[in-house]
Amino acid sequence: MTLDDARQCLGEAGYRIRKEERLGNNTGTKLRLNGGAIVNVFDNGNYFCEGKNGEVVEALLDRGGLDKS
Repeated sequence: MTLDDARQCLGEAGYRIRKEERLGNNTGTKLRLNGGAIVNVFDNGNYFCEGKNGEVVEALLDRGGLDKS
């Protein structure tokens, strides 16, 4: 999944990105969403969700037809 894919999928689902920043180790980008979820989108195409409602957001991205591998 690319960063643009994640932005599009989240936006279509009604999530708003409150803050976007590079990860401290410079391997990807952290998206902080309204509602408390955090999506880490890595440059290699992987992603990981955490924070409040992180499981819900991860399930949304998984269902979006985007390969998490």
